[in-house]
Amino acid sequence: MSVETKQAEDRKLYEFTEDGNSCRIYEPGTPRYWYNYLWNEDRYCAQISQVGHGRSYYLSEKAEMCMINRDDARYVYLRDDENNECWNIGAGPLNTEVEDYCCTHSIGHSLIRSKKNGVEGSWRIFVPKKGHHEVWTLKLKNTAEEKKHLSVFSAVSFYLEGFSYPRYYEMYRCMQTRFDRKLNGVYCASAHPFAPHGLYNGFLASSELVYAWDGDLTKFCGTTSTLTLPDASACALFQRPDVVMQGRDCTDSEASLFILGGVLQHKITLKPGEEKEIRVVFGISASCEEACRTMERYADKESTEQEWREAEAYNYEKIRSLSVKTPDEKINHIMNNWVKKQADFCIVGKKGVRDNLQIAVGLLNYRQEKAQEEILECLRHQFRDGHGVLTWYPYDDTRYSDQPFWIIWAVCELIKETGDCSLLTESVEWQDGGGASVLEHVKAAVDRLILDKGKHGLVKIYFADWNDALNVTDDPEAESVMLSHQFCLALRELARLMEYAGDQGYARSLREEYGKLKADINKYAWDGNWYARALSEKGNIGSKESRGSRIYLNAQTWAVLAGVADGENLPKVLEAVDGMEQDFGFPLNLPPYLKYDPHVGRMSGMLPGLFENGGVYCHATGFKILMDCCAGRGTKAIETLKKIMPDSEKNPSARSGAEPYVFTNCYSTNPGYYGKSYQSWTTGTSAWCLMGLYEGIMGVKRDYEGLRISPCFPAEWEEAEVTRHFRGSDYHIVIRNPERIENGKPVILADGKPCDRETLPVYGDGRIHEIEVLLR
Repeated sequence: MSVETKQAEDRKLYEFTEDGNSCRIYEPGTPRYWYNYLWNEDRYCAQISQVGHGRSYYLSEKAEMCMINRDDARYVYLRDDENNECWNIGAGPLNTEVEDYCCTHSIGHSLIRSKKNGVEGSWRIFVPKKGHHEVWTLKLKNTAEEKKHLSVFSAVSFYLEGFSYPRYYEMYRCMQTRFDRKLNGVYCASAHPFAPHGLYNGFLASSELVYAWDGDLTKFCGTTSTLTLPDASACALFQRPDVVMQGRDCTDSEASLFILGGVLQHKITLKPGEEKEIRVVFGISASCEEACRTMERYADKESTEQEWREAEAYNYEKIRSLSVKTPDEKINHIMNNWVKKQADFCIVGKKGVRDNLQIAVGLLNYRQEKAQEEILECLRHQFRDGHGVLTWYPYDDTRYSDQPFWIIWAVCELIKETGDCSLLTESVEWQDGGGASVLEHVKAAVDRLILDKGKHGLVKIYFADWNDALNVTDDPEAESVMLSHQFCLALRELARLMEYAGDQGYARSLREEYGKLKADINKYAWDGNWYARALSEKGNIGSKESRGSRIYLNAQTWAVLAGVADGENLPKVLEAVDGMEQDFGFPLNLPPYLKYDPHVGRMSGMLPGLFENGGVYCHATGFKILMDCCAGRGTKAIETLKKIMPDSEKNPSARSGAEPYVFTNCYSTNPGYYGKSYQSWTTGTSAWCLMGLYEGIMGVKRDYEGLRISPCFPAEWEEAEVTRHFRGSDYHIVIRNPERIENGKPVILADGKPCDRETLPVYGDGRIHEIEVLLR
C-alpha cells in the first residue's frame, strides 16, 4: 500500500462533535451533496450544501411558494488580485483545491472554513429567528508575511417563482434588478399581476461598502457560460465566471428579463495577521424600503452576533424537551438532535395530509404545540365526506384511500398527549367549505372508511393507499389489506378515546366494527403464512399465488400493530417478516417485479430493487421497529433501527451517498445502484424511527391517563435514560435492565415512591421528576 493510499484511508470524511450537535465534514467531495436546512417560523428556509450552495425559498401560510434563487446559486468567490489566483472557501464551484477544508453543519447554522494562498477564510450562514432572509458572515485573515489585496464576490441568482399564473405571464417578464445605494446591494423588483402576496422581490446586500456589482449575470458569468432554455431565457453557470477568472471587476450592470442575479464585489487589503469581516444578507421583501430596514439589523458585528445567538438558542429550545442516553453513542448523536430537527423540517418541506399527520404525531414527543397546530391544519384539508387531499402544496386531491385513517389516529394521539377532550369540540373548517368540530371530522373519517368497504368487508384501495406506487387501477373494487389493518388500529384507539371522553355507546359500536373487520381480514386476506397486500378479482397482490411479488412488508407489520395477527398467525407473520431481511433494512416487497404489470401499477414499472419495487424502504422499516416492540422483540427492534440509521455498518454513507446525520427514504437493492439512497431530509422515516426509539424501545408512551412506561429493551442494554416533557412537567426516566431481558415487567419509583401501575402521575407543576424503572 502506498503512503498516499494509506493517508487517504486514514483521512476522516466526517465526525460528530462530542455533544452530537454538529457534524464536521472534512472533504468537499462527498459522495453527493450533504445538506443542512435552516429555517424559521416565518417559513423562510435555506438549504446549505457542504460547499455552500443550495436553494433558498419561502412558503407562505397558504402554501404559496417563492423559490428565490435559480439552480441553487449561492456562491462566494475569492481572488488574489496580485496573482489572479481564484478559489472558493467551500472549494466549489471552481473546484480549486484548498487546504484545511471543513464544513460544520450544526442544528442552527452552517460554517465552512478553508485556507488558500496565505488566506484563512470562513463563511457562516444562519437564518434568524424572525424574517424572510439569511445572513452570511464572511471572515478573511491574512496568514502570509506580505499584504494581501483581495476581491470577494458574493453571487446569487434570482428566480422568484413558485405560484400558478396564466400562460405567457412568466415571472422573468416582470422582473428587473438595480443597485440601491441605501440598501448597499442589488434589489430585484417584480411586478407580477398574479403574485399571491408581496414577497416576490429579492435582494442581496452587504454591511460593507460595495466596490462594484452586477445585476445581469451575463456580465458576470460571460455569454458563453450560460445554458439556454427553450424559451430563449438563460440561466447562468457559475463554474468559471468571466469576471472572477479573468481578473476583471463587476460591471455595475442592471438587467430586466432573462438571467437576473445579484453579485457584490468587495475589494479589501489585509496586512499580515489582519482579519476582515463582511456581512451579507440574502432574502426577499415586500419593498426596497423593507429590505433596507432588514439590513439595519446587521449594521454592526455585535447586533449580528446577537441575532445569531437568538437563532441558535431558539433552534435548540425547539428540541430540548426530549433526549435520550443509551450505551450506543451513535444512536445518541442522531436521535438526540438530528432526527428531531429532520422531523421538524418535514413540516416545512411537506404539505400533505398523510405525510404531515405522521410527522406531527412524531412531533408530539417534543413540540406539542406545533404538532397540535399541524394536526388541525391537516383537518382543514379534509372534505366533508371524510376523505382528504393528498397534498395542498402542490394541490392534489387524487382519491387516495388512507387519509381518513391518519386523521383518526393523529387526533387520538393528540388527546393522549394533552389529556384535553375539549379539543374534540373545537371547530375546524372543511376543505370544501363550512366547518365542524374535531370529533365530527373524526367521525366523518370513520364513516368514510366504512362506506369504502368492498365485497370482502375490507377497505377499497382506490388509486393508492400509503404506497403511492401500488395502483390497482384495473379493478375499482380492489381492497387494501394494509389500510384495513390500519383501520382496525384506528377503531381500537378511537374506542378507547370515546370511553375516556364518556361516550360509551359510540365506543361499543367502534369495538364491534373492529371485531368484524378483524374477522374479515383473517378470513379473506390470510394467505397461510402471511397476509396478502390487496384483494382483487383480477388476482390478489402479495400472496403465494401472486404474479411477481409474493409478500409485502406493510401488510405484516400493521397486522401486528393493530392486533389483527394473533394466536397461530402471529409467529408466522414474524417469521415471514424476518425472512425479508437485507443487509441494510427490509424491502417493501419480495421478490421485486421483473416487468411491468398493469394490475400493480407504477411500482412494477421501476427497475427491480429500486424504490417501491423491492427497494429497502426505510419509512416502512420504521413501522417494523414498532412491530418488533409490540411483539416484545427489543433486540430485533434495535438491530432494525441500526440497519437504516445514517452511515450504517453495512451501508456506509461513502456508498449510500446519504448524509451521515439524517435518515433517508430508501436504499436500492438493484445491482446497478446497490445500497445507494434517493432522498433524505423530507421523509417520514425520521418520525417513525424517532417513535420507534422513544415510544417503542424506551417505552415512554403518551396515554389518556398519563405517561406510560413499557420498555422493550435489547438484551445488550443494561441501562438507558430518557428525558420527556409531558403535560407541564419534565420526567427524567432511568431504566435499568440488570438481567438483560427484552420485555420485562417494569418496577417503577416516581420521586422515590413506588408506583403501582405503569402509568406515571400527571404532575403539571413545571418541575423535573425523577423516575426509576427496573425491568424484571
